[in-house]
Amino acid sequence: MSTKIKDFFKKDFVKSGIICFIIAFLSFLPFVIKGEGFFVLTNDFNDQQIPFTIGLHNALLDSGISGFSWDIDLGTSTMDGFSFYELGSPFFWLSMLFPANAFPYIVAWIFMLKFSFAGVFSCLYLRRFVNDSKWAVLGSVLYAFCGYSLVNMVYYHFHEAICFFPLLLIGLERYKEKKDYKFFVFTIFLNCIVNYFFFVGEVVFLVIYYICRFGSRDIKAMAMDAIKCVGCGIFGVGMAAIIFVPNIIFVSGNPRTGNFKGFLSMLTTDLSEYMYIIRNLLLPGEPMTVMSSIYETRFSSHGFYFPMIGLGMVIAYLIKKRDWLSKIIICCAVACFIPLLSDLFYLYSAAQMRWWYMFALMAVLASIRMLEEPDAKAVKLGTGIYICFIAIFIAVLFAFNAGQVGDRVWINSYIKLFAWITIAVGGAILTAIFVINDSQVYKRMFAGTSACALVLLASVMFFYRGSAWMGYQAYKQRFLVGTQLELPNNQYRLNDTMNLISMTAHVAGFTNQSSTDTNSIRDFEDLFDYYSQESAMPKNEIPGLAELLAGKYYLSFDPTGTCIAEYPTNLETMYLMERGACPIGFAADSYITEEELRRLDVNQRAIALLDSVVISEDEVSKEQYAQVAGDLPEKKAENIDFETSVNDYVVEHTYGAVLGFEKDGHGMKCVTGYDKDTYVYFSVPYDAGWTATVDGQETDIIVSGGMMLIKVPAGEHKVVFDYVTPGLRAGEAISAVCWIIFLFFTLHKRNGKI
Repeated sequence: MSTKIKDFFKKDFVKSGIICFIIAFLSFLPFVIKGEGFFVLTNDFNDQQIPFTIGLHNALLDSGISGFSWDIDLGTSTMDGFSFYELGSPFFWLSMLFPANAFPYIVAWIFMLKFSFAGVFSCLYLRRFVNDSKWAVLGSVLYAFCGYSLVNMVYYHFHEAICFFPLLLIGLERYKEKKDYKFFVFTIFLNCIVNYFFFVGEVVFLVIYYICRFGSRDIKAMAMDAIKCVGCGIFGVGMAAIIFVPNIIFVSGNPRTGNFKGFLSMLTTDLSEYMYIIRNLLLPGEPMTVMSSIYETRFSSHGFYFPMIGLGMVIAYLIKKRDWLSKIIICCAVACFIPLLSDLFYLYSAAQMRWWYMFALMAVLASIRMLEEPDAKAVKLGTGIYICFIAIFIAVLFAFNAGQVGDRVWINSYIKLFAWITIAVGGAILTAIFVINDSQVYKRMFAGTSACALVLLASVMFFYRGSAWMGYQAYKQRFLVGTQLELPNNQYRLNDTMNLISMTAHVAGFTNQSSTDTNSIRDFEDLFDYYSQESAMPKNEIPGLAELLAGKYYLSFDPTGTCIAEYPTNLETMYLMERGACPIGFAADSYITEEELRRLDVNQRAIALLDSVVISEDEVSKEQYAQVAGDLPEKKAENIDFETSVNDYVVEHTYGAVLGFEKDGHGMKCVTGYDKDTYVYFSVPYDAGWTATVDGQETDIIVSGGMMLIKVPAGEHKVVFDYVTPGLRAGEAISAVCWIIFLFFTLHKRNGKI
């Protein structure tokens, strides 16, 4: 091995990357072996992260970032649907080197890389504040395997934010030290393009960091410096505009964003939430799906604990120091307990402590600075206070449970709770002993934190896998069926709510687990008084709805009925069945107003939509409303024929179907051949990215309850719908200009030459 290679492996950040990878590797290995390479966890990881990565892969190969993915619910822009998840992630683009359906076999290895790079980048930040960089290596283990990182394993894409956030702080530090604008701008760009949602929280944190770290009494100088920082921020965001601009347009129309409940009401929260926050600050993070106390399940990001050392060294640091770092930690700690401040990180959009990884990095820095320059008195006092906090919390928790405060059970598993307490208290005591009495403190601490990190990560994965709503074999069975599945007619959808099957098969379906499906789907669901932040409306619970939305095909283990294909698996044979359903595009001959539709019982509304298309004055222009009202007869709620069966409506609309229907990631096209001017209803969600042409001439798209309606003239005509993500062209232009300027100044030398 050459000297240069040896020197490279001696670098602190390289050591961090290797160590974190080894810890992750040893934790993952038993589960990878048991799954024969096929890695799953539970809930959102299985239902979203695996299929979404496959779905994004397929969508990009199909139509690039500008296209439309038919795999997300009833259909959604690829950009809007996947940017929150992985579109900007370097780790996702690494997975693109492999076939789409290979992802379950490589995800564990990519996860190991995420832990590794979290170690690398956190080490690069932490080493700036310690005298001996070995403490930064220790700190990188604490950060990469902190409670936040472990409990959020079901949210695979959260780890990109954990990885790249330290670079943003390094960028600010370099700007202040060396006036290195370029690196600061690049780190802003990187964090923005990786995940726009987390970036918003990071900007809020960066403001707090800047004020505490670099604030001064020279208001004028500080204001000028702040303006320069804002300029760097605007420029970095401009470089990421290709993703940021389309998603800002998308998010601004999303009813799930923003949840400001009023100043006074957001100063406090309920008792169980306070207890939950305290529990996760003090004790090791536990899986969201099987909790030992306070809640049975809770899909939020509360997790903080540092392997072995817990909060003891943080409290010791606060006792000893009164500096910028102490101010940040205190600000973050206060914000945890005041929703008005906590939710500010994500502009009052369900923050759920998703910002705690930033708080954790500051607390890790305080911990390693105390470990490097320990104060015996502060360490003893900090450890004592930490253990007292745990004891008080447990006493209160037991009292609440015994008294059934709030008429609820506060402790679900005494064994698990005592295990977490033992780890926290035992680790804190060992840490104090090593720091105060052991001359080999670093070696002891490194071995202890690494071993604890390995055990905690393996434990979290074990509990997650044990709480999956679908067993490993059943899940893999459906995955394998998805890799083989094809629909005979692409004018119909797969009546199956699992993201896994639709996205693996790359077919249109009824997928129901997405936080970022197109906004007009919410408008459609609102017609049925349905609202959920995470899940789409079940399509088979309302009579006629699955038929309206073209849900013709379904999978079954029972071949009774019309079977059109079979898929043998190592468990049971699955059969592709078909049933009656309307095509995606069919003729409409009457309309009902939204007001009239809402007069009906929810269970009657889908049948009403089979009878008549819905029109709302809030959704369409006055001209469009007048045109439809002038061309089609209006149906009143009492005039809807509920004696006609759903199957009769299906037969009628099948006869009125468009011909030669084709769809792909760029849109859809068909041929119409009606004997008179006709309105055609498409059960495809509308957004501003759609344009429709008839024989090459653009025609109006009329929004019908979130779906699309167009008017076609009599005779044979070619209808084409093209899709381009709204804001993408503007985003591309802004990014191109900003990148040209950035590269010019990056390559420009002092003599003025390039």
